[in-house]
Amino acid sequence: MRRDVAGEPAGGGGPHVDLGPRGVYHRGNRLNDLTGKEWLFSTRSVISMPFPPSCQFELRSQHGGQKPPELCAYLIRIFTKSGQRVLDPFMGVGGTLLGASLSGREAVGIEISPRWVDIYHEVCRREGLAPQTAIVGDSRQVLPTLEGPFDFLLTDVPYWDMDRRRRSAGKFKRAGEAARPRRPSKLQAFGDGPRNREEWLRLLEDVFAAARPLLRPRAYLAVFIGDMYHSGRFHPLSHEVAAVLDRLGYVMKGNLIWYDVSKSLHIYGYRYEFIPSMIHQNILIFRHEPGGSARRSGA
Repeated sequence: MRRDVAGEPAGGGGPHVDLGPRGVYHRGNRLNDLTGKEWLFSTRSVISMPFPPSCQFELRSQHGGQKPPELCAYLIRIFTKSGQRVLDPFMGVGGTLLGASLSGREAVGIEISPRWVDIYHEVCRREGLAPQTAIVGDSRQVLPTLEGPFDFLLTDVPYWDMDRRRRSAGKFKRAGEAARPRRPSKLQAFGDGPRNREEWLRLLEDVFAAARPLLRPRAYLAVFIGDMYHSGRFHPLSHEVAAVLDRLGYVMKGNLIWYDVSKSLHIYGYRYEFIPSMIHQNILIFRHEPGGSARRSGA
């Protein structure tokens, strides 16, 4: 139940609205619909809350990089107000679009593989949700045809060649137990994509450059990107993506860590060397600042 905070003019004229257990909302909030209490929680740099399987999880898991719709909704509520527009240029099976539906926002997603868009529409049908706008195509060609502005860009970028990397074929053994084959990975090939690091960075640069004219001034971007360990070396891919966005004139505002509590720990490198068991992803937070100038690579 809404009511004006005690001591302020009656009839809804004051800046503060008491939303009960949610806390006090300030009518001058230009960014979102959160109360001060909710905002305090939302500024934590580590997201550790659980997101149980939902929204046809098994179906969506055919895509190896799907994200919980509730996590996407959580981020959308932080960076937008009700009814605003969200853009995802790498929508996959539609975690961002589902999150927008859960939070009462509009969304447009672009995905190069029709298979993932078909799965998104099937999830909407089974869940009784009205589909958001999902476009099959290459974002580099589709983005210039869209009409802005968008209030937030939320996406999980495709990975370099992680989905095609050879994985360990070794066996695992606990003391006193027989050796067992390695646990099968749920990660599957996302589809045709960049074949090397240079192609990958050029794709990201082209897409985020094309998205920029569509974003309203001071709109935020949140980009999922995990770091990698392979071939005996740690690869901080989040640093490389952050460098691309910085060159395009976006201003970095933070790096949220999503601690995925559903991830299992694996024993890598025991007795030989330190190899991290990756149970988190980075969520890079950038903002489209007015007057920011791009420095395209090769320019």
